[in-house]
Amino acid sequence: MITLLRRIRAFVIRDFQLALSYRAEFFIRVVWILGVTTTFYFISRIFAGFPLAQYEQWRNPLTAWLTGMAMLNYFLVGFSSLANAIRQEQMQGTLESILVTPINVPTVILSSSAWAYVEATFYSSLYLFFGWFFFNVEYKGSFLLAMMFMTLTTMVLACFGILSASFTMVFKRGDPFAIVLGAGTALFSGVFYPKEMLQETLGEFGGKAISYINPSTHGLDAIRGILIQGKNFKEVENQLFILLTFLIFLLPFSVWIFGRAIRKAKREGSLVQY
Repeated sequence: MITLLRRIRAFVIRDFQLALSYRAEFFIRVVWILGVTTTFYFISRIFAGFPLAQYEQWRNPLTAWLTGMAMLNYFLVGFSSLANAIRQEQMQGTLESILVTPINVPTVILSSSAWAYVEATFYSSLYLFFGWFFFNVEYKGSFLLAMMFMTLTTMVLACFGILSASFTMVFKRGDPFAIVLGAGTALFSGVFYPKEMLQETLGEFGGKAISYINPSTHGLDAIRGILIQGKNFKEVENQLFILLTFLIFLLPFSVWIFGRAIRKAKREGSLVQY
């Protein structure tokens, strides 16, 4: 465990030093998030007279949008960070030197993605902070419980990210997981509109089917239930069980696929190709 933490620390320090050389990007992203928060505030005022009260989590659209954007930012990192890290290492020509060292597959996965999660935690929290500080958005429930669900949902999506990285490792381009998961998370998990509207549009069976097979829907629903409705652990334990089921099946399968992708790339000598 100590060795693993040291290796993760080395990767984080390396990526932090790289990010530190682009200070302007940091300030641009902070201003961008503030701009998005402000935009959603004025849009929420337009929707003030619309009958959204039937959707309990959307009685205050601004709060729903900000929690949705914060979670979307974090979830996107969950399934894209490893693939992006692999792609960057390929283009820099450092992937082969990393993988020929005595480092196991789980360590590669954790270390390569660690800095992306540190960044995502900071930027996601800015959505919630700016909403509270500038626009008096109020949050209920336990932030610790919400963080637990965010972490669990991100771990499930990270399994898809491992599959995405495996595709990148072998085929270099044309990753289908990023497109499907990116669109699925943004459009079908209820980030921008109540998920109930999807059921009303596609029919109860079709809408529920899409929502049920999408892990981010369960995660976001639980997080909003905690922060907006003030739900406790007992009231969101059903979503917890569903996410744990996803994780139990996907984690070992995705790590196994990633290991096979590494062996295939080593065997073909394509680690330095991109």
